[in-house]
Amino acid sequence: MGIDLLDLVFRVEKRFEIKIPRDAMHLLLHEGNTADPPDNLWTDICVGDFVGLIETLVAEQYPEAAVDVFAGVRLDIMDCLQVEEQEVTLDAWLGRDLGME
Repeated sequence: MGIDLLDLVFRVEKRFEIKIPRDAMHLLLHEGNTADPPDNLWTDICVGDFVGLIETLVAEQYPEAAVDVFAGVRLDIMDCLQVEEQEVTLDAWLGRDLGME
């Protein structure tokens, strides 16, 4: 995962006005699909796992906030990866299914 992931992280941080700690992203990357990643990637991340991380961070950093995290993350993924809304599901993989490099 490279520049696409960085772009997505920056977009999500801006949208939700949060900071995504490097150690949290590092853990997510290492817990992703490392056994069978797409060509040219060493890991892959499930959209649902990424959304779960963002939900946790929003709840920690803004406990009073009531936001639809998946809807916001979906928009950022669509913009970042130039994919259609119906492609971005909680079960989709950022690399394998959505073409993240």
